[in-house]
Amino acid sequence: MRRRATLWLLAGLAGCTSIPPEALPVAHNPSGAVAADIREPGPPVHAAAGARFVVRAADPARAKAVLTLAEDDYEDVMAHTGLYSFKPAGLYPVFVYSGTPEYLAKTGAPRWSGGIAVGNAIYSFEGPQLARTLAHEISHLIFHEYMGAGAGLRWFNEGLAVYMELGAAPSSEKPELEAWLRSSHDAPMSFGSLVRYVPGDARTKQWYGQSASLARFLVEVGGRAGVARFLSATRAGVPLERALAEAFPTICDGLASLERRWLLTKE
Repeated sequence: MRRRATLWLLAGLAGCTSIPPEALPVAHNPSGAVAADIREPGPPVHAAAGARFVVRAADPARAKAVLTLAEDDYEDVMAHTGLYSFKPAGLYPVFVYSGTPEYLAKTGAPRWSGGIAVGNAIYSFEGPQLARTLAHEISHLIFHEYMGAGAGLRWFNEGLAVYMELGAAPSSEKPELEAWLRSSHDAPMSFGSLVRYVPGDARTKQWYGQSASLARFLVEVGGRAGVARFLSATRAGVPLERALAEAFPTICDGLASLERRWLLTKE
């Protein structure tokens, strides 16, 4: 699988951490641009608007196709998190460039990036990375708008985004990603360390994989209703231990018991 990364530039919402792109099979977060520095695709440019997104691309048929993909990704996030009461404040803009040269010239993004997210907008380009980029970034957009500025739960935010990206990956890439998540059981970080960790050192790849494995465990074993309760509670300021116990009473009574239960589960 070709290594690639998405640029996470959610201005004012998350700190930026630069790590080598080749270290991860999924997206990560270097420092970068602001929206004022970015030029839109085209001309020509055609817009397609839906219930939650407006996509701009050079080809009208592609704008509609990417819109369908984005709306489906949104529904997938809702299905995994149970956040059906959440309503975006407005349409999320998605800009799709014709290819790598136009994307690099108009965004100033690094050559290895598969896309950038600035504020509530996603910028990417036609190519095999597009579906994964959209799935990953749409997960982040929903998380940040729902949880609000200054939201914690970095591990869940990043883990859910990787989990959603895995679902959007082509079948040829899934075995490597699945093996990566499974390997997080071999020498795992303690959950106490996991929830406090800030990416940027040699443990970063392990942390992403383990966070994705844990997010998947909470979704698939804990259930989407539990995930919705968990996010609602933490958004309201409920401490992590209590939020976990109240949201997932059938699988844990806090972080330590969640760790024990997760360790017994092989993906």
